[in-house]
Amino acid sequence: MSKILITRRTFQEAEDKLLQAGSEVVIWGEPDSPGYEELLKEVRDIDGLYAHITNQVDGAVMDAAPNLKVITEFGVGYDNIDVDAANKRGIAVCNTPGILSESTADEAFALLMAMGRRTHDLPQLVKRGEWGDFDPLAYLASDIHHKTLGIVGMGRIGGEVAKRAAGFNMKVLYYNRNKRDEEFGATYVSSLDELLQRSDYVSLHNPLTPETTGLMGSEQFKLMKKSAMLINTTRGPVVDQEALYDALTAGEIAGAALDVTVPEPIPADHPLLTLDNCLIMPHVASATDDTRLKMAMMCVDNVLAGLAGDWPPYCVNRDQISDNARIKQ
Repeated sequence: MSKILITRRTFQEAEDKLLQAGSEVVIWGEPDSPGYEELLKEVRDIDGLYAHITNQVDGAVMDAAPNLKVITEFGVGYDNIDVDAANKRGIAVCNTPGILSESTADEAFALLMAMGRRTHDLPQLVKRGEWGDFDPLAYLASDIHHKTLGIVGMGRIGGEVAKRAAGFNMKVLYYNRNKRDEEFGATYVSSLDELLQRSDYVSLHNPLTPETTGLMGSEQFKLMKKSAMLINTTRGPVVDQEALYDALTAGEIAGAALDVTVPEPIPADHPLLTLDNCLIMPHVASATDDTRLKMAMMCVDNVLAGLAGDWPPYCVNRDQISDNARIKQ
């Protein structure tokens, strides 16, 4: 019987499918995700690991699990997994691509609208009893229609954001490693600097890599319009948060909305939380009933395929481990 560790609670449908396949399922039931040392202990006799972004799965974790054949990540990004280490050990690494693109794009555009039309801060004014007499110059927000949206990273999620922007008659620019066909009326720009200078809203959708860590820092904020707003639903380290705080307080940009931070959760006393022009969400871009259930079932399909000796349907390193994959043994 194969043993599978799930490092967070999951949907009953996902657990049932694993049990029906004859697997032994261990679900980490504590309020917090297992720490690194706890994870090292928990993986000792497992065959499959159903992991989450809070789990650092490196070579030492893999070595602690000599029977480990497949690791599936609950999400698109898998920068918490050492894929090179998995390649060397013949372990399949999987994720859940595509399924959360539309939900993430929905939230990115919702954040853009919240910042643009000030639905994040004006309701608090009403609750405090500060809604005064009509003043044509009070409570002014920013238009969304006919404004310019700059998308950094035109993958699946970026493309979905562009679709939503088209419905608001926005002009869409995008900066990507490779120029794509002019989809959704989006226009390619050859440099990040140009995109930042021309955009009223900037939405980040690039993967986290060594090259994109700190992509948005002091120099980049100085290039943006003073009326511009930043939206980040990709990974926290893409944005230098100290530089963002300085830019927001100095009026270099008008606002920011973040679904991701460093660290997560962000400390309650973090300076960004004191700002009215900064909206922070608790990393919930994919957090809808439908999407999270589909992600869970994709993880289950990945694990069951790998443990059956087949290639998982969403394997990200198949080409690197095809000659020594443990799932084929």
